[in-house]
Amino acid sequence: MAVSLVKGGNVSLTKEAPTMNIAMVGLGWDARVTDGQAFDLDASVFAVGEDGKVLSDAHFIFFNNKTSPDGAVEHQGDNRTGEGDGDDEQVKI
Repeated sequence: MAVSLVKGGNVSLTKEAPTMNIAMVGLGWDARVTDGQAFDLDASVFAVGEDGKVLSDAHFIFFNNKTSPDGAVEHQGDNRTGEGDGDDEQVKI
């Protein structure tokens, strides 16, 4: 199942894919084709508890801390250019 979201968008995975047990979240962007400052997007995840607070610093998953302590969230690596088709960065949950 592939879903493309826009800013402010959401999807109910419980309704759309009730049997899903792995999710891959991806970011894709195009390399700049005009003059100007280069840019980079970074995917990151905050794993929170029932109280909505981040469990610990180790539960902030990003390019420099690629795996959550329990292995449930895994960052797939940092792409700094946006070159190529498809997702440029992915997080497996």
